[in-house]
Amino acid sequence: LGAESQTGAFYPFNYFAYRFLPVNTAYNFVQILHYILAFVFTGMYVRRLGYSLVAALFAGLVYTYGWFPSRICLEWAIIGGAWLPLTLWCVESFFQTRYWRYAILLCFALTMQILPGHFNLAFITQLMLVVYIPARIWVSRDETTEALKPYRRRTIILLLVAFISTYALSAVQLAPTWELKQLSQRAEVGERSHQPGYGHIPVWYLSQVVAPWAWYPYEVNLDAGLTAGSDATNQVEAHLYFGIASILLLIYGTWRGAWTRDRRLILLAVIGVLALLYTPGWLLPISKHLPGFSFFTGPGRYGILTTFAVAVIAGVCLERLTANWNRNLQLMVVAIICLFTTADFWIVSRYVTYAAIIPDPPINNLDRSALKKIVTEYGKPVRLFAPGANLPTLLGVASTPVYLGIGPEQYFNPQLTMPEPLPFKDPATPEQIAWLRNAGVTHILSQHPLDLNHWPVKPVWSDFDAVINPAWGRFDEPVYFYELQESRGRLAWKNPQENQSATLTGYRSNEIVIEAETPTEDTLILTDLMYPGWRVYVDGEPAEAELIEGMYRGVKLSAGKHEVVWAYQSGWFLIGAIVSCITLLVLLTIAHFRFWHPILFQMKQRTMEVQPDIPVSEITKKKK
Repeated sequence: LGAESQTGAFYPFNYFAYRFLPVNTAYNFVQILHYILAFVFTGMYVRRLGYSLVAALFAGLVYTYGWFPSRICLEWAIIGGAWLPLTLWCVESFFQTRYWRYAILLCFALTMQILPGHFNLAFITQLMLVVYIPARIWVSRDETTEALKPYRRRTIILLLVAFISTYALSAVQLAPTWELKQLSQRAEVGERSHQPGYGHIPVWYLSQVVAPWAWYPYEVNLDAGLTAGSDATNQVEAHLYFGIASILLLIYGTWRGAWTRDRRLILLAVIGVLALLYTPGWLLPISKHLPGFSFFTGPGRYGILTTFAVAVIAGVCLERLTANWNRNLQLMVVAIICLFTTADFWIVSRYVTYAAIIPDPPINNLDRSALKKIVTEYGKPVRLFAPGANLPTLLGVASTPVYLGIGPEQYFNPQLTMPEPLPFKDPATPEQIAWLRNAGVTHILSQHPLDLNHWPVKPVWSDFDAVINPAWGRFDEPVYFYELQESRGRLAWKNPQENQSATLTGYRSNEIVIEAETPTEDTLILTDLMYPGWRVYVDGEPAEAELIEGMYRGVKLSAGKHEVVWAYQSGWFLIGAIVSCITLLVLLTIAHFRFWHPILFQMKQRTMEVQPDIPVSEITKKKK
C-alpha cells in the first residue's frame, strides 16, 4: 500500500490527520490546510521579490483558486502544488542572504512535495527550478545575483546538494515506489493503461483562458474534437483559467511596461510560456522517451507553471496600477478586484469539476452499513466483484476490479484479467464465471437483480445500504448482494481431495496465518497476488513459494498438519527508510552547527579567510 505512492502513507500531515481524526474530517483538514499554505507561500515569494502586500495577496488568490478548485477530485493537486511557491521563496532567499538555512529548507520543501506520493507536480517543480536557478544566476541578473558573482560555483553546488538530498530524504517513499513501477503497467511507455498524452489541453480549448463562457457552462466532450488516434483528455485535466481580472491586468501591465523591466518576472513569463506550449502534448513524441516525462500522464498539468507566472505578474500589475492612488481609493479598488476574482473562480469551479460537495458524505455512515455488518459476520475474508472500483473496500473487504494509478502489471494484463466487457449489466459468460471462481471472488454486489439462470449465485441481501447507495447515487433503488457458488475463495488446493482442510486463522496486511491438513502431498493456493517481499514459512521453517496461474501464491505441503505463515518484508522499504533517516540526521546536524557554530561552515572568501555570512544587501551597500 505504501508503494502505491498516492496513498501518501509517509506524508506527515496525512499521518497525523488520519491517525487522530475521522476520515472525512481528516480529508477536509488536509485540503484546507494546503489551500492556506499555497496562498501564504505564494505571497511570501512575491514579498521576497520586493513587491507590496497588494501584489502578494492578489498573486496568492489567483494561483490558489485559479488552478486547484476544479481539481478538488484530485486531492493530490493542492497537496503537491502548495509547496511549489515555497521552493522559489527558498531559492530567492538563499540568493539574497547566502544562508544555508534556506538551502536546507529547500530540501525539506521538495521532500514535502514528494512524500504525498503524486510525483507529477514534484517533477514539474524540479524541472522549473532546473531552469529558474541557472537563469537567475547567469541570464536574469539583478542586484542580488550580481553580488553572488564570487560565489556562483559554491551556490550552484550547494543547491545541487540540496536537490540530491531531497531524493535521499524521500527514499522511504521513492524506493518502494520505484520497485512497484518496475513491476507495474507503467514499466513501459504506452503499455496497457499508461498513455502519457492523456490529459492534454487541445489547442482550440486554450480559448477558455479569455472566453470561459464559451465552454464552461456546457458539458463539453473534449474527446469528440480530437483527431483519430489522439490520447483522451477531460475538462478537469485540461482546465486552465486565470480569471478575467488577471487577463485585463496582464494586458494593462504589458502595455504600460509595469513588469517587463524586471528580469525576474520576465524569467517567470518565459517559464510560463514554455509550460503552456507543452500542455497540448506537441512534444510528447520526444519527451515520452525521456526520464521523468514518460512516467506521468497529463501534459495539461504543466499549466500550473503558467498559472503561477500569470498570478505573480498580475499581482505586480495590480500594485503598479494602484501605486499612486489615494489610499482609500486603492483599498476599495483592490477589494473590488479581489472580490470579483473570487466570485469568478467560485462560479468556474462549479462548472468545471467532477466532484460534488455534500454535507454528509457516505463514509460518515460506515457504522450503520448493513453490508459491512454482513461481510464482517461472514467468517472468512470476502472478495467482491462490484462496480465502482475501490469504493466497496470501504466495507473492509477486497474488491475487483481495482483502480490504481500505479498497479502491479498482473492487474492490467489481458491474459490474467477478466475477459471484457465486464458483466455489470449483461449476464456473465462461462469464461467470466470461471475467472471469478479462480480469482477467489466470494460475493457479487450489483446495482440490478442478477438472472439466476445465468449466474451461479445465491441471494443474500437486497436493500438500501447507508454507504454504498449514497455513494452510487441510488436513493430510490436497492442494491443486490449475492454469494458466488463453487468459488475456491481465498484458499484452495491444487488437487482437491477428501480430508483436506485449510483455514485462515490470521489475516493482516503483512502477515497471513493458515492451519492446513492434507493426507497426501499437495500445493496450497492463496489467491492473493505474488509480489516481491512475500515469504512463506511452513511450521516455522522457510519454504519455497510457487507462482500459481501467473499471479497467485502457492506452497507445497507434505502430508499431515501444518501451520503456514505468509509474511511480507520489503527490502526496498527498509533500504529507503535507512537512507531517509541517515539523511535527516545529517541535515539536522548541519543545521545545528550552522546555527550554533556558524564559523565552522562559513563560505570562504577568495582570500581563503573564513568570514561570517554577510547578507547580499550589506555587500551591495559597501559597493555603493
